[in-house]
Amino acid sequence: MKVLKKLLYMLPFAAALPVYAAQSEKPAGTSLCQAAEEMQLFYYYLKPGIEAYIKDTKTQCPGPEKSFKMPDWLQKALPAMTERRVWKDLEEGDLSEAALWQTPMSILYEFAEATRKTLLANETPIFPFMLEKEYNDMRMRLLLSVDRLARARLYDSFEGRGKGMFSTLSRIIEQMDALTRAISVQEKAGFYNSAGEVVELSKDLFAQLFSAPRQEPVYRYRPQPRIMDGYRGVSLPVPGYQTLFLNSGERVDVLVTFEALLGKGAKETVTATILQNIIVLKVFRPDAPGGTGVVQLLCNPNEAQYAVLSLAQSKSINIARRASGDVEMHPMEIASLVKLFK
Repeated sequence: MKVLKKLLYMLPFAAALPVYAAQSEKPAGTSLCQAAEEMQLFYYYLKPGIEAYIKDTKTQCPGPEKSFKMPDWLQKALPAMTERRVWKDLEEGDLSEAALWQTPMSILYEFAEATRKTLLANETPIFPFMLEKEYNDMRMRLLLSVDRLARARLYDSFEGRGKGMFSTLSRIIEQMDALTRAISVQEKAGFYNSAGEVVELSKDLFAQLFSAPRQEPVYRYRPQPRIMDGYRGVSLPVPGYQTLFLNSGERVDVLVTFEALLGKGAKETVTATILQNIIVLKVFRPDAPGGTGVVQLLCNPNEAQYAVLSLAQSKSINIARRASGDVEMHPMEIASLVKLFK
């Protein structure tokens, strides 16, 4: 993100956007301005060494004058959030609790700015469909950032407000799924309806900083699995009974059974886990459990090669479901009955 003063300078331009009208489903310009401003402030509230002017500032959006004062409880909690390392990233290193929460707020600010470009009143607007790649990229980065928060188990962040924020972020991802689907079929009304929901939910995220923690259960949305850039959809035929309890979006391991050549030329039937923590894209169930089903998996190119090799060389392939939220990777020894009973 850029320096807050510069960003706040840009916000009044969003005020030139058209407001809600009976004939339009587009987000109101003022709401877009407010969402962008509040996501900026949320991001900077979590920055180490926060500047004094950010703690107490006034809105730059049109409408009634409004002041934002960083909550006292957050000012007290911030040092611990910035010091506590909760995630190890290969490129970014050890990341703090505060840094993990900053990422979705940054993406939602980017979303508000991109949507503003489609509604410029005094310039030629950009059609949403021209930004299909950008919106899909934002959707994927938001998915990954929220998944990272969940895997770090930060539900109790913000003195218990984390659960409510997870629910709101899940609803935002749900709307991002609908929005990107609308773009893919050039459905303008559907795009703006979902964009308006994302804007209002973004504002709700910020509002939760100024209210007591919400007590309702965490809302969990299972995102629509899609093939991402750099990944492959690999379809594997499996016995129909393996598809009975399997659903799109779940994570699985792939086990293969094959003949291994052991010492002195002896052959032995063994089973190996060749892929772990793989997302299921689609499931085809046959009419009867004894038929052949198909499971399509989201693999990186290397994983795709091993999946296809297993299909060609193994006696059988088995798909093992994981519990919801289980994303751990473990070294696995090859299973051998001979080894077991020695």
